[in-house]
Amino acid sequence: MQHYTEFGAEARKVMFQRSIKMKDVAQELGVSVTYVSEIFKGTRPGEKQKPLIAKMLGMESDSL
Repeated sequence: MQHYTEFGAEARKVMFQRSIKMKDVAQELGVSVTYVSEIFKGTRPGEKQKPLIAKMLGMESDSL
């Protein structure tokens, strides 16, 4: 089972509710799907991408 950070779990929940695929997020950011996945899992910090992902998904900023 995949272990996501709090941010990653919330992002995945929103993505599931809106039928957004990880490849769509990656494409919008101009990064690989693997990179987005690593941000969600916490193995990459993704300091620049996290706020962009949150904005794209309409997430609350306190989940960063």
